[in-house]
Amino acid sequence: MLPPPTQKSYFYDRIVRRRHIVSLVKGAGIVAAVVAVSAVVELQAVGGPAASGSASNEASAQADSERARVVGTYQLMGRRTKDVDGKWQPVEGFDSLGYIIYSDTGHMGVNVMPRGRTPFADTQPTPEEAQAALQGYTAYYGPFTTHEDEDGKYLVHRRLATINAAGELDAKRYYDFEGDHLILTPAAADGSKTEADRQVVWQRLPDVELSEEAKRFVGFRQLLYTDRYSERGGQQVSHDQRNESRAGSYIIYTPTGHMMVHLTPQAGRARYAGATPTPEEALASYQTYGGYFGTFTVHEDADPPYVVHHQDGRSRPTDATDGVRLYQLDGDVLRLGGRPRVEDGVANGGHLYWELMPTLPE
Repeated sequence: MLPPPTQKSYFYDRIVRRRHIVSLVKGAGIVAAVVAVSAVVELQAVGGPAASGSASNEASAQADSERARVVGTYQLMGRRTKDVDGKWQPVEGFDSLGYIIYSDTGHMGVNVMPRGRTPFADTQPTPEEAQAALQGYTAYYGPFTTHEDEDGKYLVHRRLATINAAGELDAKRYYDFEGDHLILTPAAADGSKTEADRQVVWQRLPDVELSEEAKRFVGFRQLLYTDRYSERGGQQVSHDQRNESRAGSYIIYTPTGHMMVHLTPQAGRARYAGATPTPEEALASYQTYGGYFGTFTVHEDADPPYVVHHQDGRSRPTDATDGVRLYQLDGDVLRLGGRPRVEDGVANGGHLYWELMPTLPE
């Protein structure tokens, strides 16, 4: 059984072991963006294929595990702070949109975006615009583990990357349930819950009816690599520029019909010198993170088939938008790509190859 990953080298090692997926490219005559994912016969919350051959007592233990209690897709409902009497009170005027997702495979991702952000004046932001865009925006991903101490049960979000280049890598969050609400309490500076002064309130979302094809998308995947191609008259002209710089990034699809993307490079993101970024530091952080979140719909009967990412929020301040991704499924690998651009009769496009992630031990 694989040990829990603590850095992106884990994912890079898996890339090396999966080099054989280049056979996908040979079938890529279309402009498509492809997705390859294991067929899912039995879906458990957010997690990918159910393990086969497990003993009934192991299945029962898993069902009763703390990880299983947490697994799900949650929508952000609000925040709370402690008043002078030590009682939790809702934050007035709170207006952010976001989701947090926990998988039965031991992976998680979160995206929170303040509403009403100011769009950039041009294609590329100024340092000051990037600084404003990052204010109040939370986005990170990685494995998670469950624990318990004298203050209660807590999660550790082992962040592989975060939009905030100064963010803590291991985030300790105490958790409680109030009906279908998940209450996350970030640990205080001393690591305790009793001294904590803020909470985040999330509501568990119900699963929706998905087509059999859409069910094959469900799960957490890591990016293996990207590439570029050119075609003329349906014939491949070139296929190159394999790029592994962002390997280990996440894409997530859930049984609730939601999805999330986190794209970051493996290395080279500098931490802030202080608690908050300067405009130049904010711009560097913004330029090395790309992400969005929302819902998805699969159009498997189209020619070529495609999936629509309905982006309710994204790192770039814009209105909600739809992203069309041509796809192909092949084993555990999902290949995605936008429609190609045609110039002088030559179609130019690119693909992202995403691999279904393994279950981590609890």
